[in-house]
Amino acid sequence: MSSQKQGKGLISLLTAGLSLYLTAAMWTEFNSALGAFFGPSLGVIIGMLVFLMYQSRRNEKEFTAGGNYITSEATTIIRDQDGNLRQVESLVEKGRNPAFFIAIMYLMIIVMSELSWSDFLS
Repeated sequence: MSSQKQGKGLISLLTAGLSLYLTAAMWTEFNSALGAFFGPSLGVIIGMLVFLMYQSRRNEKEFTAGGNYITSEATTIIRDQDGNLRQVESLVEKGRNPAFFIAIMYLMIIVMSELSWSDFLS
């Protein structure tokens, strides 16, 4: 395993956790705002429909734009001598995955969100 890939799984896990927290906290705020106008049941239905339409359009744009989907900055797509596209490791500086720094930054985002607008965890 190259040093580029060390900590990559941990960073992905931290990012997924932060995204899950922010989605749940914003969903709670969105539902309470819609519930004030339409009532809780209708607010949940409207919110779910809006979310599904947004997610569907976003996925279509993301996966059709450009024709190639690279999941890592440490890789690039090249065309070999036979004309086939291959994903190869690029010349990115080794050891660029500061997992501890990212974990602290994500924790600060969660704490600041809880203090300022979200009461999701408390």
